[in-house]
Amino acid sequence: MLTAITAHAYNVVNLPENMTFADALGIFDPGEITRVTVSDLADGKYIELQSDDISEFYTTARDMTVYRTVNPTPFRGIAVNVFTNSGQKSYYLNSGIEIGPYGSSNYICYKLNKTDTEKLLYLDSMYKDSTEKLNGEVLNIDRGTDFLKLPSALWAQSFVKEAAAKSLLPYEFTNIYPASISREQFCILLANLIAVKENYASLDLYMLDRGQPYLKNYFEDCDGVDDSVNMLFALGIVTGRDESHFDPYGTISREEAAALLCKTAEIYMWIGTETHLSYSDTQSISEWARFFVTWVNEYGIMTGVTETEFAPHDSYTVEQAIATIVRLYNLIQ
Repeated sequence: MLTAITAHAYNVVNLPENMTFADALGIFDPGEITRVTVSDLADGKYIELQSDDISEFYTTARDMTVYRTVNPTPFRGIAVNVFTNSGQKSYYLNSGIEIGPYGSSNYICYKLNKTDTEKLLYLDSMYKDSTEKLNGEVLNIDRGTDFLKLPSALWAQSFVKEAAAKSLLPYEFTNIYPASISREQFCILLANLIAVKENYASLDLYMLDRGQPYLKNYFEDCDGVDDSVNMLFALGIVTGRDESHFDPYGTISREEAAALLCKTAEIYMWIGTETHLSYSDTQSISEWARFFVTWVNEYGIMTGVTETEFAPHDSYTVEQAIATIVRLYNLIQ
């Protein structure tokens, strides 16, 4: 196996949401390509592409857009392996181009959308129809760079590692750990939790499978906001500030976060508590939120900012939210 290409057309610190296929592959001139093979991990065989086939593949794919995703599934199936004098990159038709590991068991990869993927499926047919398959795996998986960025707060690092390993942590959250989390962002975390718990790639697919409709523009101020807001509203987990406004970019208070965590848990378990809070600021917790705060505190999902204070009206940080999402996920598992 050849050494992986080390030149990058993208920022290796802050990976973009999307880029061209050529950028992800790191090859910008078809003259750089020395050979291309198509292989299948399942049977360890490959075929060689002829020069005309190489030209067709690269011309078809180079300007296509690939989109960043976190892939917890081991790379499998048909891989198109592109060789240059600098090394080799492999594009998996089902999984994309791996850029590097993200935590202990996930990978950052860039993948074509469904429509563009279908334009390359002829390579799958070409491999399967070939009668002259060669023995030996010809592929490359780059393990050189770990793209999980950790928070500076030591207490949060183990939660971040666990969240990434369990597909609970969106990559875009790794730049904003100490910031106050917005209502939209908290919905994204909760949607991820439900999707992972239900073994779906997204909450949207989960909603589709269970026949649960949702309105994309129920709230006046949610145009262009992540659909997790609308889906969680349809599931009865979140509500608006009023009947027509959600305030997606507003911060979420600690007692509001406690309520949403509790309502999410209620999908999977009976919610009840007979304990009492002993924080010095218990009386400042809103009456509607007291049960929720008590429950998340009893089950260790949320604790106080100190041993004696819960601070119900303080804003909630991204790293605190990630920690509670991990704890809730482990509880409902």
